[in-house]
Formats: sequence, structure tokens, C-alpha cells
Amino acid sequence: MAELWSAALPLLRQQVGERNFVTWIEPIRCTSNTSGVELEVPNRFFQEWITRHFLNAIRSTLAAVAGEPCAVRTVINEGWSAPPLPPLPARREPAPPPARRTAKIGHLVAHYTFETFVVGDANQVAYQAAIAVAEAPGRRFNPLFLHGGVGLGKTHLANALAHELLKRNPRQRLASLSAESFMNSLITSLRQDQMAQFRDRFRHVDALILDDVQFLAGKERTQEEFFHTFNSLYGGGKQIVLTSDKAPAAIAGLEQRLKSRFEGGLIADIHPPTLAMRVEIVRQKAAALACSLPEEVAWLLARTAGASVRELEGALTRVLAAATLRGVAVTMELAQQALRPLARQGAPASVELVQEAVSRHFKISVADLKSHRRERSLTHARQLAMYLSRVVADASFPAIAEKFGGRDHSTVMHAVRVVEERRTGDPALADLIVSLEGSLRSRSAA
Repeated sequence: MAELWSAALPLLRQQVGERNFVTWIEPIRCTSNTSGVELEVPNRFFQEWITRHFLNAIRSTLAAVAGEPCAVRTVINEGWSAPPLPPLPARREPAPPPARRTAKIGHLVAHYTFETFVVGDANQVAYQAAIAVAEAPGRRFNPLFLHGGVGLGKTHLANALAHELLKRNPRQRLASLSAESFMNSLITSLRQDQMAQFRDRFRHVDALILDDVQFLAGKERTQEEFFHTFNSLYGGGKQIVLTSDKAPAAIAGLEQRLKSRFEGGLIADIHPPTLAMRVEIVRQKAAALACSLPEEVAWLLARTAGASVRELEGALTRVLAAATLRGVAVTMELAQQALRPLARQGAPASVELVQEAVSRHFKISVADLKSHRRERSLTHARQLAMYLSRVVADASFPAIAEKFGGRDHSTVMHAVRVVEERRTGDPALADLIVSLEGSLRSRSAA
């Protein structure tokens, strides 16, 4: 258990921040327990604070390191002389602040900034739009509506915009929260007969950033209130930013008048990152953890983990945890062993299986895929099959070239590049790739 706790500490430091880590996590002692992980703390106050603020993060991190859920409990060791707890913040009554404090509603993720956002063809439009909004809030792209699949960076980009707005104007009144939090705040205000305070709170901000707006679907009372909040802010020239997993028109259960408001600004979609972008995301995540990651391991992670940033982070955590537990550096062999469970769940190692799936979808023969015929329809199917052979089957360029009629490997490299570029601007192709990838991974796991 001590080794497991040691492996989890660097990851916890990254999650909770240096100050919280040194004050609350570092003093904890981990002891063995037959029923799970037992964490010793010095007193009840310490125990309650850990339970309330950090226990969920500790559990999820230990589960990621161990590869399975871990039972975690805190116990008080009265005989332990722990470092003194930091004093409570003193009141500052004699010295009033020189300027009014920021009226910020919601919580921002500290490391979700523009500097840590990996930009590529898949998210270029959304990124540039967010930059433009930060430079001139309320005057360009209002509202800004960002949409894309789970784990593709919508929340990161929305947080980055919020950080930039506060950097440019620290006194700005900003509300950045999820649609669910907005609804919960509304319900509380209704129950406590405090709707006047609720409206004053949300209708007098300089910028409103609402994440996961699809959550409003079917919530009639919340939609009614948000409609009037939207109109009040928009009429006052205040910036509105919304994120969703779907475009406004595709959100079932959302009132037409809200859809109309959302579509009145700029709608920017975020596509799954290309292979090159996934590699850069892995590099950046590793650098943030101060971990040395060989180039070949970064590419392995990008090909194996899947398209979303969360999947990439999870795969990277597995590899780094394996290296920490063994006390060795990250190598290709170690990474392959750590990612083997993911490979069993997904990527098949057969170019032939890819060729069969693509030929079946396009209603052509495998022989046509391998041929040197250059009809447009065949060329498109062949390039897609080469791309999937590289991304899903994890085959090398020369091996793929050999399987497709003995072509030169540069032909395969060109095909992969063409498909990556096309999928960012062609939603139908992007959906087809996701569908074929899922089908291929499911067949290999069966």
C-alpha cells in the first residue's frame, strides 16, 4: 500500500495544486489494511477537511494507479505529532481593499488556459473565436456556442477564455458554471423565495459562461429563467459563451426560442483531434507532470488510447504509474505492457480486418482496395482503409503499403495525412471514422 500511495502522490500534487498538496496531502501517512487503503491523519478537523475536499480525488487517483477501485478510509492517530495546520484567514477589517473584489460565480480549473490548450485543425476555429471574444467581449461572436463530443476540450477552452477575461480585467464580474449548477441554484432560490436575489446575481455579470447547456433540455422552468437571463445580458452588451455536446438545432427538448438565440452568434464545432494533435497532447500532459517521455511512447499512447483528451490522460497515467511503482524510467516495452489491457479492449492487429470492414461499407471487393485503379470512389475508400490500418491496427507504413498491393510507404503516409485533414472539415467523414473504429475495436475484443 505504501508503494501505491507513493505512486499516487505526484498525480495528486498535479490535481490539487502545490499549496493544497503541501498543507493537506503530504502530511498523510498510508498504512496497510486488509480491506483497502488506510490513511492516518492527526485529528478530527484534519479528517473532516480531507473527507470533504480531497477524498474523491484520492480515491480516483489510487484507482487509476492500481488499475482497479480501492477502498479508502481515514483514521485518526492521536499520538501522531503532525505539522501544525495553517491558521484560519484573519479578518482584514482595518485595511479595506483598494478596489472591489471580483464577483466571480463558479469555479475555474487552474490549468485550463490558452497556453495549455493544444491547437490544430480539429479545433482551430473554436480556438480563434475564443481568443477574439477574450479580446473584445460582448462585441464579437456573441453568443459564442462551442460544441463537440465528450472529452474534446470544450470545457478547457471555456475555462481558458474565462481566465483570459479575468487577466485582462481582474475586476470583471464573471459567472462560469455548468448548466446543472445554474439549475440547482435556481431550485434553491425558488424554495427559499429568493428569486429576486437569483436574478440580480446572474443578470448583472459582465460575462456568462455556461458549460453543458444540453442539460437544460426538458427543464421548462430553468429554460424560462435562462431565456430572460440571456435576453437581459445580451441586451446589455454582455458576453455569453455556451458549450454543448451537440449543435443547438440537434438538442432535443430545447425550446425553439432558445435555439434561435444560440444560433444568433457564432457556432464553432470541435472535432476529434488528429493523430498528430493527440501526440502533442500527450507530450504536453507529460511535461506538466515533469515526466520524461520517449517519442515512440508518445506515439504509442496517441494511437492506443482513443480520441478524447480524457482517454489520453488515463492511458498516460497508467504508464507513469507503472514506471513509478517499478522505480524505472518509461520505456516502449513498459508502455506496451501497461497499455495491454487497453489494446485487448480495442485495437486489432490485422490490416486484413480493416480492409474487410472498409470494403463491406463501400460495397467493393478487397481486391479493389489492393488494386492500382484510380477511380475517385476507390481512391477515397483505399485512403480511408490505409488510415484505419495505421490508427486502429497500429501497423507501420511499410507494412500497410505491402498489404495494399506492394505500394511505396510514402503513398500510405500521404493517405493518412489526407484523411486527417479531411475529417476536420467533413462531419460525415468524421462520423464514419468513429463508427468504423468502434466496430473494428469491438470485433477484436470479442
